[in-house]
Amino acid sequence: MNYELKKLETHADPRGWLVEMLKRDEVDQDINQIHVVVIAPGATRGNHYHQSRVEWFLAVGGEVEVHLEDIKTKEKKIIKFVAGNAQRLTINPGVAHKFVNAGEKEAYLIAVQNDIFDPQNPDTFAYQVDV
Repeated sequence: MNYELKKLETHADPRGWLVEMLKRDEVDQDINQIHVVVIAPGATRGNHYHQSRVEWFLAVGGEVEVHLEDIKTKEKKIIKFVAGNAQRLTINPGVAHKFVNAGEKEAYLIAVQNDIFDPQNPDTFAYQVDV
């Protein structure tokens, strides 16, 4: 399955913490859009895949289960994605994904993608991920 979960270094002191999520020299894709995803307690977002979009995610608040499925091989995986663990998740084309808030508070993700969302050509295809 074409995804990557990379441990990132956290720089923490009494003021808080900082994580360098993504550096230009780490990717061979253009970085064209950044957005924030908020997931209500018990809610699910996603249940789709992309044919050309690459996405990178960082959990910055809450607890999320990421359910992944390769649409061709049907390989499946669940990843615990928790704020404070400083992990970057890369999801490549052809990997269906859904994000489930597994906590009791809102969950927050920073999302980066290699394209700009175009409502006329969204490159988002519904796919029920059941892991």
